[in-house]
Amino acid sequence: MYNPYVVGKRVYLRHPTPTDVEGRWHEWMSDEETTRWLGAQYWPNCVESQREYYADQVRSRSRLVLAIVDIKADRHIGVVSLSGIDWVHGFADIAIVIGEKEFRTGPYATEAISLMLRTAFLRLNLRIVRGGYVACNEATQMIMAVFRFREVGRYKQLYWCDGAYHDDVLCMLERDDWMRRNGLKAG
Repeated sequence: MYNPYVVGKRVYLRHPTPTDVEGRWHEWMSDEETTRWLGAQYWPNCVESQREYYADQVRSRSRLVLAIVDIKADRHIGVVSLSGIDWVHGFADIAIVIGEKEFRTGPYATEAISLMLRTAFLRLNLRIVRGGYVACNEATQMIMAVFRFREVGRYKQLYWCDGAYHDDVLCMLERDDWMRRNGLKAG
């Protein structure tokens, strides 16, 4: 493992590297299937754009982007992030992209989200992690349910997908609830 930030059973999270940028990361963000649920990723991506994104996120203290790496193959398979980190009020938005298609089934996304939630609540001392998904995205809806994110609202018919407009579902997870469910002392 290279410079692990947090380690799970199947994946570890680490800071992205220039090698990741030069690898397939930029290709994921142009792939129609990969970006289908991202809401705003309709422009083709290129390595130059990915370099700019990488340079911005390296300097940012309001966004934590971590590479998801398969432990067995030591292969960069995706990214998970906390963005819009509000240090005063203690919240951030979580997102994940599994770029390597063969890793989209199985426990990889769930484990990466679990590791990022642990980071958000225990290392960064955030109170709330917000999430969201396009209402017809059953995979993300299931992930939000697994971690017991609570729906707090909807933007009606916000996203165009598959020939129709769909709601943007807004949800959140509070640290105290997460701590209790994980057998940790809430405080």
